[in-house]
Amino acid sequence: MILMDDILNILKIYLEYFKSCDMNIEEQQKHLSGAGATYLFEGKLCKYYDKKYALTFCNATTALLSLGFALGLKNKEILTSPINWGGSIAPFLLLGAKAHFIKYNPNTLLIDNKDLSSAITVNTKAVLSTDFNGLPVDSEQIKQFCTDNGLFYISDSSQSLGAFYNFKPAGSYADAIILSFSPGKTIFGGEGGAILTDNDEIYEKVLWYSQHPLRHMTRFGISNYNEYAPLNGRMNPLTAIFLNCTFESSIDKSKQYQQECYQLINELRNKEMIEDEKHYIYPDSSTYFNFVLNTKPNQCVIDVNTYLRVSKKKWQAADYKTKIIPLQKEFIKEYKNQFICSDQLMKQLSRRPLNRKIKIIVYNNESGS
Repeated sequence: MILMDDILNILKIYLEYFKSCDMNIEEQQKHLSGAGATYLFEGKLCKYYDKKYALTFCNATTALLSLGFALGLKNKEILTSPINWGGSIAPFLLLGAKAHFIKYNPNTLLIDNKDLSSAITVNTKAVLSTDFNGLPVDSEQIKQFCTDNGLFYISDSSQSLGAFYNFKPAGSYADAIILSFSPGKTIFGGEGGAILTDNDEIYEKVLWYSQHPLRHMTRFGISNYNEYAPLNGRMNPLTAIFLNCTFESSIDKSKQYQQECYQLINELRNKEMIEDEKHYIYPDSSTYFNFVLNTKPNQCVIDVNTYLRVSKKKWQAADYKTKIIPLQKEFIKEYKNQFICSDQLMKQLSRRPLNRKIKIIVYNNESGS
């Protein structure tokens, strides 16, 4: 739930913005150079992640596509998880890159770092990890692997803004962090995405391919700009205003939601309904974007729902089916020549089924997940 004070403030700023744009054409163009609310919001992201650069986009998928251009991933190979969101790998497939799916952790559903060294090939250019369901990967270990092997490391942290790993924001160790502000995310902007990095070269190349020439001039000089930038990926100024106004309150609400999820985990653990969820070490170990738990062998959705109802919790449980991308018929049909699976993943898939999992759903979410 967005706070009423935020709504009133946003409406006031919108009114002032439209009045200014109506009276002054220069005000209309301000966001093209990354000024105004865009500048302020990117500054908040940099401060939160302790990163040198933040670049906002119309959505996270366009941000990933821009990054693919910037890193030269056309016709290259990326190591990634088979349990993923299609929009995370689609931009690289569009560039002709090959997805090399590797083993995943059956408890966390995250990429298994142990399979990286056995899966790498001469064509591998990058590792793409995904903080699936808002749970951060071991990004420090992945970064070390990429450093040792001369690879780029991209962390799709679209679902994990607000989660921490090693007391750092999720994805902090990556060369580039991807964020999303679409429905259900920690900070909702209707649409929107961002790239964060400390790397000067990555920032400048992404900017060159995706932003307006006026923004190029602010970075490269008034006579050095790319009129033919192939991706018009900048964030809408109204979205930037909205996100800038709601950033702090959204982070506060996410902290409250994390505490509630963590409390429920401990209750279900004490009732011996779920396995010991060791990956949820602290409340902020995840954003609980999709709140997925492993049930005990003798437990089921009905048992958990009965406990939730008796306890008068504002939750409900449902069976959760894990979607494995390289096993999807529609994916195979479209990209049969653009992906491979590691030997370890093939062995893992032959040993299915997975552990029984349930998804906890907030059906009366007063805290606003």
